[in-house]
Amino acid sequence: MKNLLIFFILLAFALSYSQAEDGKTAQPATGQRPIVYVMPNALVGPGSGDNSQIIEGSAHNGKEPQVAMIYKELQHRKECQPLAENMIKDKANYFLLLQHGGGKGNRWVVSDPSGDIIASGDSLFLGNSVKDACVAMAKDWQQRSRAAK
Repeated sequence: MKNLLIFFILLAFALSYSQAEDGKTAQPATGQRPIVYVMPNALVGPGSGDNSQIIEGSAHNGKEPQVAMIYKELQHRKECQPLAENMIKDKANYFLLLQHGGGKGNRWVVSDPSGDIIASGDSLFLGNSVKDACVAMAKDWQQRSRAAK
C-alpha cells in the first residue's frame, strides 16, 4: 500500500512537471473522441534540458510492460469505444499508466495533460483494469464536454 501511494505521488509530480513548461491542457471539442496515450512506465522526473524524461526501470519482477496488449484491449473493449488510441503523447487528452502488481493483479492510473489524476484503481486482470480506466476517462470526458458548453 505504501509503495502504491509513493507510485501515485511520483506519477503526479512527473506528469505535472512535464506539462508545466508548455501549459497545454486539452479541451473537449464537439464530436471529438478523447485520445489516450499508454505510458510505457512511471516517470521519475525530468531529464536533461532537452525535455527528455527519466523513466523508472522498464521491467517489474523481470516482466516487460505490456503496452501493445494494453492498446489491443483499448481497441477491443466496448467500454473503450468512445476513446481513440494514439502512440504520440503530445496528441493525448489522457495518459494511462498500467503496471503489474507482482502477482497481486494490476494497478492503473489515468491523468490529464496537466498531470491531474483523473482516476486510479487495481484489478486482478489486465482487461478489467483497462475497462475500468476507460470508464473513468469516458466519464471525465463527458463532464468536461458539459462544462465546456
